[in-house]
Amino acid sequence: MINSPFFTQFLKVSNLFTLAAIILLVLALGFMKVLKDKRTSFSKRMIIALVIGLGLGIALDLVGSSNQIFIDHARTEITVWYGLIGTGFLKLVQLLAIPVVFLSIIKVVVDVQGDRIKSLTGRTFVTLLGTTAISSVIGIFVVKLFNLQGVSFAADLTAAKADRMTQVAAQSFPEFFLNLIPSNIIQVMGDNGSIVSVVIIAAMFASAIRFLKVKKPDQVAPFVTLLESLKVTVNSVLTNVIKLMPYGVVALVSNTIIANGIQSILGMLGFIAALYTGVILMMLVYVVILIGVGANPVTFYKKAFTTLLFAFSSRSSVGTLPYTLKTLEGEMGVSGETANFVGTLGTSIGMNGCAGVFPAMLGTLIAGAVGTEMNFSFFVLVVVVVTVGSIGIAGVPGTATVAATVTLNGLGFGHTISSIGAIFGIDPIIDMGRTMLNVCGSMVSAIVVDKWDGTFNREAYNAPMKASSDEE
Repeated sequence: MINSPFFTQFLKVSNLFTLAAIILLVLALGFMKVLKDKRTSFSKRMIIALVIGLGLGIALDLVGSSNQIFIDHARTEITVWYGLIGTGFLKLVQLLAIPVVFLSIIKVVVDVQGDRIKSLTGRTFVTLLGTTAISSVIGIFVVKLFNLQGVSFAADLTAAKADRMTQVAAQSFPEFFLNLIPSNIIQVMGDNGSIVSVVIIAAMFASAIRFLKVKKPDQVAPFVTLLESLKVTVNSVLTNVIKLMPYGVVALVSNTIIANGIQSILGMLGFIAALYTGVILMMLVYVVILIGVGANPVTFYKKAFTTLLFAFSSRSSVGTLPYTLKTLEGEMGVSGETANFVGTLGTSIGMNGCAGVFPAMLGTLIAGAVGTEMNFSFFVLVVVVVTVGSIGIAGVPGTATVAATVTLNGLGFGHTISSIGAIFGIDPIIDMGRTMLNVCGSMVSAIVVDKWDGTFNREAYNAPMKASSDEE
């Protein structure tokens, strides 16, 4: 190991473990480039990227976890270098989240005819919150199924996370929602954690445009044209970013394993297994829902696969949003209005993983640990608190922390927040499954709402997947 500050602090390559990890990452990315040059399909490259990322992360941790240099220095250095590719790619996607949300909501509200916007809003809320209520029931069920005990996961939170959760817990229910109302348009547009506020601003602008198109069409027409041009431009930028997705997935997945370590994952295996069981059960519920609206669930999961894989790897519902909208409208026959409206709101309302299964599990675990009577009334309370609390939870990494805090505070367990650190210690591992469920739920909801509205294109849904030259 080289102890020079140039290598340890600036270059972040002070030992052979780090150097070898960087070389392996470069080789992995080079292999992905070869597959692209050979015109391997985008979906296959995504699967291969996931497998390589898992293999690379596990291999590096197995080799280095018994070495003190790896534990003390290499793990941090490798995380920084892998984050350059993985987190760097994710930032590029998140860069587009605010403009996509803003322009999508404006387009929906402006284009929707007559009073359909009222029915679209009502049906969207019913569907998103309805699936969240179901997911919270599943969260309670898996805790009981695996017989998890809250005391098994007790540990202290980091100071930063405890402070954040305490601030949220200190807010009353009205205060929490008051904070969603924007007061500074520039500040809101610069924060991916303010998606609900962006939706509110976009709805206000869109309502004004609808009014002015009737009263002053000539004056508002240039602004409408500008917005349409912006949307086309943003979509073009998005297409170029999506081409980098397989490379980002390799680094994101491997970095998640390296940063947390296999031992920390094994120590929380019971909770991880329970949560992923909940994810699988909820995805089976989607099968029933899709069959109920006459949509083939096999077709859905086939066409949604790449989007869900990206959500799993990126751990960001907002970051996945541009690709979610593209899949809904381009592959699944969902009308543009419904796709943009439901898909966008689904990143901050009714997220079935982060704001459904997970907080319901935590609420049930904590209740058992403090000796609360587990009767039917309590379970109903959990479902209600989780469902209502899921409104306005922005879909960025770490969202589940806020959702869990709101739920625990709503159940009267706010004082337990500082002693559940063990669960949040493996948050990146479980966040992958939660985010995938969030995105899957919003896509299913979009299909349900579109079918409910009578605008669902069944022929486009059943048609073979398009071979996109943009992605290839």
